[in-house]
Amino acid sequence: MGFDLIIAATDFSPGAGAALGQALTLARRHGARLLLTHVLPPMLPPSPLLDEVALTQTTLALREGLRDSSARELAALAAKADGEVEVETRLIEGDPARELAALAKETGADLMVVGHTGVSGLAETVFGSVAQKLVRRAPCSVLVARPLPSPNSPDM
Repeated sequence: MGFDLIIAATDFSPGAGAALGQALTLARRHGARLLLTHVLPPMLPPSPLLDEVALTQTTLALREGLRDSSARELAALAAKADGEVEVETRLIEGDPARELAALAKETGADLMVVGHTGVSGLAETVFGSVAQKLVRRAPCSVLVARPLPSPNSPDM
């Protein structure tokens, strides 16, 4: 089984870093292209209790800043491939699991690599992780990557 296109999803967490490392290794081994993707989650709708105009302007400014910093982070991560792997970056907005599954279908990806845990914390426990949802929804295989244990960890 070979891979032509691998999607590496990142939320810029340490778990996503481990996933990117494994995605790069697989892309090198298979001569695959890598689509490095970040999904900006949807913004919460403005509250009717607050000044909608001021809140909207502030929210849009924050959103634009987040979009810009995410694009810079993606570019920095893509540079780690050192030209060994063809890397494209994609910044998407919406529900991460839904958008990543749609991207896999749209691009015909062979594999998606995601981190085991991300930045969501308690919400992940209550609502389920993006990784869990992708395993159920994605039209391709999903590799859920765990960070390698450190030499000092009790699991060694």
